[in-house]
Amino acid sequence: MKRIFTFCGALLLTYVILTSCDGANGIEKDAKKVADLQCKAQKLLLKAASGDVSIIAESTKLAGEAATLSKEMETKYTLETDKQKFAEALLKEMQDCR
Repeated sequence: MKRIFTFCGALLLTYVILTSCDGANGIEKDAKKVADLQCKAQKLLLKAASGDVSIIAESTKLAGEAATLSKEMETKYTLETDKQKFAEALLKEMQDCR
């Protein structure tokens, strides 16, 4: 019985370690998060420009969250190659903003 628990524990630990290592996929996910916030803020600003001024505060809040998240990504990705990959992924995601 103890062997089964030890095996299950080792299996669980292996699963956690393997799923937490995103690699390039993590960069794309992070870029998508930032791009989504920036895109939402842009859309709200466009609505505000068309006359709905009440949503400017929400747009400003989203833009602030996007800026904070971008700063976190700068500290998360310290290697130049990772920074470049993040910038490219962010640009790609922002192109899809409609």
